[in-house]
Amino acid sequence: MASNITGANREERSGRYLFMLHGACFLLVVGYVNMFQLWAWLSKALGPGAFAKMLPVIVTLVVLLVISLRFIQRVNRGYRIKFVFLGLGIVGAFLALAIPDSHFPIKRIHVAEYIILSFLVRYTLSHRLEGLQLTIFTVLVTALYGVHDEMLQGLHSLRYYGWRDIIVNAVAGFSGAMLGHGLVCFDPYESGNKAKSGQSILSGQVIVFTFLLVTVVWHVIYLYHHVGGNIAYAVFVPITACCGVIAGLYPESVFSSRKNHGLQVIFWLSLALIAYPALAGLNWLEFR
Repeated sequence: MASNITGANREERSGRYLFMLHGACFLLVVGYVNMFQLWAWLSKALGPGAFAKMLPVIVTLVVLLVISLRFIQRVNRGYRIKFVFLGLGIVGAFLALAIPDSHFPIKRIHVAEYIILSFLVRYTLSHRLEGLQLTIFTVLVTALYGVHDEMLQGLHSLRYYGWRDIIVNAVAGFSGAMLGHGLVCFDPYESGNKAKSGQSILSGQVIVFTFLLVTVVWHVIYLYHHVGGNIAYAVFVPITACCGVIAGLYPESVFSSRKNHGLQVIFWLSLALIAYPALAGLNWLEFR
């Protein structure tokens, strides 16, 4: 009896800890939004020269260097590194650096930021996921945090909402996820601890959650075409309706952190997107 109580308490603490980790991921995004002024000031202080333009690239290279040093240490400890995924991660980082508008080179700082965020997301999800699911949901969840980043910018008095930054965030998140998968970071299954049980995802769940992600894309595009204007109630309908269907069909994937946790995070991050146009509907706040 005592051991069961102890196990239950441990699971309860783990759930709270997981919630706190997800909160930390979101707070990191909020921090990124409010750090732009610091990066802009530093870029201006350095002047219009090549060094100012290269600053975000240098920061990204430093992040990759730190990851590489960790890679060397893990090889020495006997880990089986997946070089293909490691290479994809490095290629993804340089691809993400090439996407931002060349007239605003400081925006390349998103790449380093979202590589770092993806590792925190991977660590958070690793408490419930493993293997390929862990990597796939790291990509999707980090990309959704990138959408929240831009939505927050749309409400920020000194920032603006734009679709290109969302793509940069997503590609950088993909880069970080590939690096994490290649280095076998935070994956108990691949590192030899196979205590976790697999979490199967049904084909029906794949279909409805894919449709949910499609509604997120529609949400992003709609708001982009209505920046600074009136936001119709239609923007709330697709995500809200899709989330309602999912909650009715698969409540265990929505309300239980122990079954299909990746889908649960996708659900709540997607549903939370409707808060931004709702806030922008207030008279004292404009979505920019």
